[in-house]
Amino acid sequence: MRVQRLAILAMAMMGLTGQAAPQPKYAEDQVWEYHARARDPGSLLKIQRIEAYGSAQVYHISVSGLHFGKSDALQALQHSPVSVETLDASVTKLASAEFPVIDFEGGLAEWRQAKGGIFTIPVSEIVGIIDAQIGNAQSK
Repeated sequence: MRVQRLAILAMAMMGLTGQAAPQPKYAEDQVWEYHARARDPGSLLKIQRIEAYGSAQVYHISVSGLHFGKSDALQALQHSPVSVETLDASVTKLASAEFPVIDFEGGLAEWRQAKGGIFTIPVSEIVGIIDAQIGNAQSK
C-alpha cells in the first residue's frame, strides 16, 4: 500500500497522472490563414521556427501571397519575428493549402546579428508597414 501511494505521489509530481499534457496551439511548420489585407486574398503564414526570447517565445514566420508596392506580382515576406499576441490577433484557422518554399534563414540571420526585437502587432499591420516602406522607396 505504501509503495503504491508513493508511486502515485511521484507520478503526480512528475505530471504523469494519466492525463495528456495540453498541446501548444502553435507549432513549427504550421500553415495558417490569417486576417490578411484586402489586397492579399489567400495570403498564408507559416511558422518556420519557435525559440525562447527572454521569458517569452519568438515565432519566426514567413508570409506568402502578398502584393507589395505597385506590383501585381505575388510576393512573400521571408522572415518576421512575432509574438504569441501577434499570432493570436492574426490567425483564423489552420490552412490545408500548401505553402511555397521560402528561404527565411537569411532574414533570421540578419535579425540575430542586429539583435532585433519582435512584432506585437497583427500580421496585416506588419505587411502594411513594409508595403508603405516599399512604396516610399519606389517613389524616390
